Amino acid sequence: MLNVALTGNIAAGKSTVVELFRRWGATIVDADELVRQAQAPGGEVLAAIVRRFGSDVLAPDGSLDRAALRSKVMGDQAALDALNTIVHPAVRRRRDQLAREARERGDVLVVNDIPLLFEVLDPGEFDAVLLVDAGVALRRTRLRAMRGLSNEEADRMIAAQMPAERKRPRSHFVIDNDGSVAELELAARAVFKELRRRAARAALGRPAQSLLLAAEGPEDPSLTAIASRYSDAGLAVRRVTGGSAVEKALARVAARPDAIVATAAAAAATERAWERAGRPGVLVHLSDDPDPVAVRLDVRPWGHDRLRLTEPGGHGLAPRPDLFPEANPLA
Repeated sequence: MLNVALTGNIAAGKSTVVELFRRWGATIVDADELVRQAQAPGGEVLAAIVRRFGSDVLAPDGSLDRAALRSKVMGDQAALDALNTIVHPAVRRRRDQLAREARERGDVLVVNDIPLLFEVLDPGEFDAVLLVDAGVALRRTRLRAMRGLSNEEADRMIAAQMPAERKRPRSHFVIDNDGSVAELELAARAVFKELRRRAARAALGRPAQSLLLAAEGPEDPSLTAIASRYSDAGLAVRRVTGGSAVEKALARVAARPDAIVATAAAAAATERAWERAGRPGVLVHLSDDPDPVAVRLDVRPWGHDRLRLTEPGGHGLAPRPDLFPEANPLA
């Protein structure tokens, strides 16, 4: 699983990129939502906040009055540090739990939406860091238009965050959002495709480099779809026909594939060749429920329940669009 942090200063356009990634199938973990959950009434976090900052940070219904709390910590670094010490451990525990659950589901790409990544966390905890950035003047204009703020209020909010210039060199990817929404989507799509490739290559628990596809006949539409997807993930893909060809491919120890996918018709011969070669890599039969490794390597389904790679009894039929959705430009 590839665990990614996505961040950006206020009004840079981070939320728009998050929603694009969500639509394209990434698993999203929203840090702001985790904070709201941690601060819910009845919890230890809210009780600790009241003990530290006073009961006047509570709304009449017993929930947290966020504006009142914000007024107490704005411009007071000691108070902000105290608040972070109360809230962040609970948020971290929940984020770690969600990451474990995503890994157990077979999700391959988890994107953590963390506005204050560089301010409160170690970016090195994540496999990749993506920063969405825009110029200060444009961000000020957006804040005035979206929130009705004055220039002074907007500048105060902008100044409260670490300057993006300090974040850019520490980020693996930077999306500049100084243009149109269409331009932002184009840039986001390019980054998402690269993250998908990295996720697929890392899905075996080690970098996967090569894949062998075995069939009884030269043409098989399901293998064609899989070959396309694995190639897109950056793997070297080789297609062979018949058990003897599989045996020859596995005999070359230095060039053995990391994984083999066999059609139903080729499954028995492929398994015999695989056993004789000492069971190298991972073997997957398309006729069976897929091994979790196969689903992860196939980089689908993105953030959804696992599905069969082919329909039961559907050998030789064209793959269903929802199982092999490359025809969908947003997939």
